[in-house]
Amino acid sequence: MKMKMDIKNSADLSAAILELEQRKEREKQQLVQNFHGFKESMTPRNLLKSTFTKVKETPGIKGSILKAALGLGVGLLSKKLIFGKAPGLVRKVVGSAIEMGLAGLVAKKSDTIKSTGSKLLKTLFRPKPTIKVL
Repeated sequence: MKMKMDIKNSADLSAAILELEQRKEREKQQLVQNFHGFKESMTPRNLLKSTFTKVKETPGIKGSILKAALGLGVGLLSKKLIFGKAPGLVRKVVGSAIEMGLAGLVAKKSDTIKSTGSKLLKTLFRPKPTIKVL
């Protein structure tokens, strides 16, 4: 903010200096407040909080995260079921390859897997028909 001051004598000069010093102090206080606000927003807690808030507000990301987590979970479970602790380098490499392959497959086909799984659960847990005896 550029101000034009009409200074004609020493009293005007003193008033202008006083006004500029006051302006300098106000701007300094505002800068300090802005810095403290910025510093507070950069704490790990606030960074995580703002990130999760943005993720929550982004449409479609919940499904993507759920699909990825489901894929990783299935991949890890299958590796553990097939190879156990895998005491050899070749078994570890093959187990990791199977884990990543199944994780990718499940993540890509999660909608199909979900619909098939829900159909299977409905079939398994549907009420059994009762037979009336007369």
